[in-house]
Amino acid sequence: MPTTEVPALPTSPDIAPVTAHDRQEVSDLMSRFYGNARTMRDFTELTPESMEVIYTLAYNFYNAGKYDEAEKIFRFLANLDHFERKYWKGLGASREGLQKFAEALQVYGYLGMMDIHDPYPALQAAKCFIALGKTAEAVSGLRAAAFNSENRPEHAELHEQATAMLAVVQEDAKSAPPAPATA
Repeated sequence: MPTTEVPALPTSPDIAPVTAHDRQEVSDLMSRFYGNARTMRDFTELTPESMEVIYTLAYNFYNAGKYDEAEKIFRFLANLDHFERKYWKGLGASREGLQKFAEALQVYGYLGMMDIHDPYPALQAAKCFIALGKTAEAVSGLRAAAFNSENRPEHAELHEQATAMLAVVQEDAKSAPPAPATA
């Protein structure tokens, strides 16, 4: 297992100096964390069952339209287990519900990196780009969603949605007046 070197921390009269023992403890913790693909949840007393209970609470807040509360809980869950896709999906959807489209895009970007063949993040990102008035980016996202869902029965509904949205966005772009030239 590779060791992680912890740099020396700056000192201040108000802060106790960092000892070699402290550095070794932090180094050991970081090695265990990064070396074993661990999550922050692994360092808590939270069980998978308790995480599911917390997820259900966030999901219910989202479905009740309480996006602010849902966002906080989904962010908490995603920070505890950054590998669990449903936490990130909930966080992105909550941010969309709050009309925090740029922040939702960050979440969908992370989801897209987790599985580059999943069409869901591209479709949701395209919706955010549409809301932000970024047609070219929306078209790119819709094309990616349509491509990644094509001939995949489990994504047939998403494929229909992506292709229909793509046709509408492209048609709207054709009929839109040209943007004024900038000097």
